[in-house]
Amino acid sequence: MRFQTLAISALTLLAVPLLPPHSATAATGCPRPATANVDSGWGIMRGAYNLKKGPYAGPVCGTVTKVPQGKVLYFLCWTKNSHNHLWVYARVKGTKTHGWMSVDNLKVVKTDHYRLCR
Repeated sequence: MRFQTLAISALTLLAVPLLPPHSATAATGCPRPATANVDSGWGIMRGAYNLKKGPYAGPVCGTVTKVPQGKVLYFLCWTKNSHNHLWVYARVKGTKTHGWMSVDNLKVVKTDHYRLCR
């Protein structure tokens, strides 16, 4: 019995490095899904929020720029992150600036479909 316990513990220790870290995002940086121009919709900003380099808030993904309240974003495609939050990859109207915005930061969303990024 004691040998089996030690053998299982040794196997467990060997397997641990093969498992991904608890927070893969923190270990690997900002996830950046592939993008595509498959949505012709648009939206209006609820407030001034950061356009992000990936579909995550806070320090996980860097900021592209701060988009002011009332500014229009043109949608390209959509994704849900690992927290099941909906994000849109978009271009800021009047610019060539692209990035990710949480749908929670939009007061108006006009689209016939939420086409996923490929």
